Amino acid sequence: MTEKHRGTTHDRIALVLDHPKNLVNIAGVVRVMMNFGLSDLRLVQPDEYDEYRIGGIAHRSRELLEGVRIVDTLDEALADCTWIVGTTARARTAGRNYMRPRETARELLTRAREPEGRAALVFGREDKGLDNEALDLCQAVAIVPTAPEFPSLNLAQASLTFAYELF
Repeated sequence: MTEKHRGTTHDRIALVLDHPKNLVNIAGVVRVMMNFGLSDLRLVQPDEYDEYRIGGIAHRSRELLEGVRIVDTLDEALADCTWIVGTTARARTAGRNYMRPRETARELLTRAREPEGRAALVFGREDKGLDNEALDLCQAVAIVPTAPEFPSLNLAQASLTFAYELF
């Protein structure tokens, strides 16, 4: 983490990966977090997790990896969070307001600054994304607009888009 962000609201924003499949994608998210001053990574039942291999991909990530929380359920990953934003590749459910990355970052930072605030940005499984049950745990839903023929981003690309805006 950069000195600029140590002890700031960035420490109070968690990135949560719900059932990530691929270790390389986890490593990509770790690298993104390091580049943009985020340090709280939570993994819900990753298919594979090998700290040594992730560290080999995301160099100099030992400090961040020492703090990774691996949990059994999304509820457990979000238990201490007061503001939760789920991400999705496409609008799926009527009645949801979808935020874009810049607006999402502003809201996450605002909520994380609250006295008891801890915010979370949740990303779903690479092949399926977040299901509606997971999105129901969120106060907001964010989408990265893309070309209709290629609606979804790689997990690291999606996290990069939001991390950049948070930075």
